[in-house]
Amino acid sequence: MALTRQGAKLVDELYTETCRRVEELTSGFAPAERDTLAALLGRVVTDNKAPTVFVEPDSLR
Repeated sequence: MALTRQGAKLVDELYTETCRRVEELTSGFAPAERDTLAALLGRVVTDNKAPTVFVEPDSLR
């Protein structure tokens, strides 16, 4: 299964905007707090066997 050119563009745009928003939303956090948040959210995903939905765009191609 492969993404179309338009799908790949949308993935890139979504990834970029999501990263920008996460940076904005956590801008008041100390680096250690960001690390803790990332670890806890990763655990929620892993513990609940949730599908991977946020990966580096290049890994989708």
